[in-house]
Amino acid sequence: MGNAIQKQIVSDISQCKYFSILADETTGVSQAEQLSLSVRFIKDTKVHEEYLCSVPVSSTTGNDLAFTIVTQLSQLGLNLEHIRSQGYDGASNMGGIYRGVQARVKELYPLAMYTHCCKHVLNLVISTSSQLPVIRNAMVTLSDIRVFLSRSAQRVSIFQDNVV
Repeated sequence: MGNAIQKQIVSDISQCKYFSILADETTGVSQAEQLSLSVRFIKDTKVHEEYLCSVPVSSTTGNDLAFTIVTQLSQLGLNLEHIRSQGYDGASNMGGIYRGVQARVKELYPLAMYTHCCKHVLNLVISTSSQLPVIRNAMVTLSDIRVFLSRSAQRVSIFQDNVV
Protein backbone atom coordinates (compact mmCIF):
# COMPACT_ATOMS: atom_id res chain seq x y z
CA MET A 1 0.00 0.00 0.00
CA GLY A 2 2.89 2.34 0.79
CA ASN A 3 4.30 1.86 -2.70
CA ALA A 4 0.92 2.69 -4.27
CA ILE A 5 0.69 5.91 -2.23
CA GLN A 6 4.27 6.81 -3.11
CA LYS A 7 3.58 6.24 -6.84
CA GLN A 8 0.48 8.44 -6.65
CA ILE A 9 2.47 11.25 -5.02
CA VAL A 10 5.16 10.97 -7.72
CA SER A 11 2.43 11.01 -10.39
CA ASP A 12 0.87 14.13 -8.84
CA ILE A 13 4.25 15.87 -8.78
CA SER A 14 4.96 14.90 -12.39
CA GLN A 15 1.63 16.40 -13.48
CA CYS A 16 2.34 19.61 -11.57
CA LYS A 17 5.92 19.64 -12.85
CA TYR A 18 7.72 21.80 -10.27
CA PHE A 19 8.35 20.81 -6.67
CA SER A 20 10.38 21.46 -3.55
CA ILE A 21 12.35 18.93 -1.57
CA LEU A 22 12.36 18.81 2.20
CA ALA A 23 14.68 16.56 4.15
CA ASP A 24 15.74 16.00 7.72
CA GLU A 25 18.03 13.49 9.31
CA THR A 26 16.86 11.72 12.44
CA THR A 27 17.73 8.78 14.59
CA GLY A 28 14.95 6.20 14.61
CA VAL A 29 13.79 4.04 17.50
CA SER A 30 16.31 1.41 16.38
CA GLN A 31 19.06 4.00 16.95
CA ALA A 32 19.84 3.96 13.22
CA GLU A 33 20.41 7.24 11.40
CA GLN A 34 17.88 7.89 8.65
CA LEU A 35 16.96 10.63 6.22
CA SER A 36 13.31 11.59 5.94
CA LEU A 37 12.31 12.88 2.49
CA SER A 38 9.22 14.95 1.75
CA VAL A 39 8.08 17.09 -1.15
CA ARG A 40 6.00 20.23 -1.48
CA PHE A 41 4.09 21.05 -4.66
CA ILE A 42 1.01 22.91 -5.87
CA LYS A 43 -1.94 20.93 -7.20
CA ASP A 44 -5.36 22.40 -7.94
CA THR A 45 -4.21 25.76 -6.50
CA LYS A 46 -3.46 24.11 -3.14
CA VAL A 47 -0.06 23.55 -1.56
CA HIS A 48 0.54 19.89 -0.78
CA GLU A 49 3.31 18.63 1.46
CA GLU A 50 3.77 14.88 1.28
CA TYR A 51 6.11 12.43 2.95
CA LEU A 52 7.87 10.18 0.45
CA CYS A 53 10.15 7.88 2.42
CA SER A 54 12.86 7.41 5.00
CA VAL A 55 16.25 6.23 3.83
CA PRO A 56 18.89 4.67 6.11
CA VAL A 57 22.18 6.58 5.99
CA SER A 58 25.60 5.67 7.31
CA SER A 59 27.18 9.09 6.79
CA THR A 60 25.71 12.50 7.54
CA THR A 61 28.13 14.69 5.63
CA GLY A 62 26.55 17.22 3.29
CA ASN A 63 27.99 15.46 0.26
CA ASP A 64 26.74 12.01 1.26
CA LEU A 65 23.27 13.24 2.25
CA ALA A 66 22.93 15.20 -1.01
CA PHE A 67 23.93 12.08 -2.94
CA THR A 68 21.32 10.07 -1.01
CA ILE A 69 18.59 12.63 -1.71
CA VAL A 70 19.36 12.89 -5.42
CA THR A 71 19.66 9.12 -5.82
CA GLN A 72 16.44 8.37 -3.94
CA LEU A 73 14.38 11.00 -5.78
CA SER A 74 15.74 9.73 -9.11
CA GLN A 75 14.87 6.14 -8.20
CA LEU A 76 11.33 7.26 -7.41
CA GLY A 77 11.06 8.62 -10.93
CA LEU A 78 11.06 12.35 -10.25
CA ASN A 79 12.57 14.71 -12.81
CA LEU A 80 15.18 16.52 -10.74
CA GLU A 81 15.45 19.30 -13.30
CA HIS A 82 12.10 20.47 -11.91
CA ILE A 83 13.30 21.05 -8.34
CA ARG A 84 12.68 24.71 -7.57
CA SER A 85 13.46 24.86 -3.88
CA GLN A 86 14.93 22.89 -1.04
CA GLY A 87 14.30 23.22 2.68
CA TYR A 88 16.37 21.84 5.54
CA ASP A 89 17.26 22.76 9.08
CA GLY A 90 20.14 25.10 9.74
CA ALA A 91 22.70 22.44 10.67
CA SER A 92 25.95 22.97 8.78
CA ASN A 93 25.74 19.60 7.02
CA MET A 94 22.29 20.53 5.67
CA GLY A 95 22.29 24.30 5.15
CA GLY A 96 26.03 25.00 4.93
CA ILE A 97 26.88 27.35 2.05
CA TYR A 98 30.00 25.45 0.95
CA ARG A 99 29.63 21.77 1.83
CA GLY A 100 26.05 21.50 3.02
CA VAL A 101 23.36 19.49 1.25
CA GLN A 102 21.83 22.68 -0.13
CA ALA A 103 25.12 23.74 -1.73
CA ARG A 104 25.68 20.31 -3.28
CA VAL A 105 22.12 20.10 -4.65
CA LYS A 106 22.33 23.67 -5.97
CA GLU A 107 25.54 22.78 -7.84
CA LEU A 108 23.59 20.08 -9.69
CA TYR A 109 20.28 21.96 -9.97
CA PRO A 110 20.92 25.72 -9.93
CA LEU A 111 17.21 26.62 -9.81
CA ALA A 112 16.77 24.78 -6.49
CA MET A 113 16.82 27.74 -4.11
CA TYR A 114 17.50 26.97 -0.45
CA THR A 115 15.26 28.20 2.35
CA HIS A 116 15.69 27.39 6.00
CA CYS A 117 12.73 25.08 6.69
CA CYS A 118 9.84 27.13 8.11
CA LYS A 119 9.00 24.42 10.65
CA HIS A 120 12.53 24.49 11.99
CA VAL A 121 12.46 28.29 12.11
CA LEU A 122 9.20 28.17 14.09
CA ASN A 123 10.76 25.67 16.48
CA LEU A 124 13.75 27.99 17.00
CA VAL A 125 11.43 30.94 17.66
CA ILE A 126 9.41 28.96 20.21
CA SER A 127 12.56 27.64 21.88
CA THR A 128 14.06 31.12 22.16
CA SER A 129 10.87 32.82 23.26
CA SER A 130 10.14 30.14 25.86
CA GLN A 131 13.18 31.38 27.76
CA LEU A 132 11.17 34.48 28.66
CA PRO A 133 9.27 33.95 31.94
CA VAL A 134 6.05 35.55 30.62
CA ILE A 135 5.98 33.24 27.57
CA ARG A 136 6.98 30.17 29.58
CA ASN A 137 4.22 30.84 32.14
CA ALA A 138 1.64 31.37 29.39
CA MET A 139 2.61 28.06 27.76
CA VAL A 140 2.31 26.24 31.09
CA THR A 141 -1.11 27.81 31.69
CA LEU A 142 -2.32 26.78 28.22
CA SER A 143 -1.06 23.26 28.80
CA ASP A 144 -2.87 23.09 32.17
CA ILE A 145 -6.11 24.30 30.55
CA ARG A 146 -5.78 21.65 27.84
CA VAL A 147 -5.32 18.91 30.45
CA PHE A 148 -8.25 20.22 32.50
CA LEU A 149 -10.57 20.26 29.49
CA SER A 150 -9.43 16.93 28.07
CA ARG A 151 -10.40 15.04 31.21
CA SER A 152 -14.12 15.70 30.74
CA ALA A 153 -16.31 15.46 27.64
CA GLN A 154 -18.73 17.89 29.30
CA ARG A 155 -15.96 20.49 29.76
CA VAL A 156 -14.93 20.09 26.11
CA SER A 157 -18.54 20.61 25.03
CA ILE A 158 -18.90 23.76 27.17
CA PHE A 159 -15.60 25.06 25.79
CA GLN A 160 -16.66 24.43 22.19
CA ASP A 161 -20.03 26.09 22.73
CA ASN A 162 -18.50 29.21 24.22
CA VAL A 163 -15.15 29.65 22.53
CA VAL A 164 -14.95 27.81 19.24
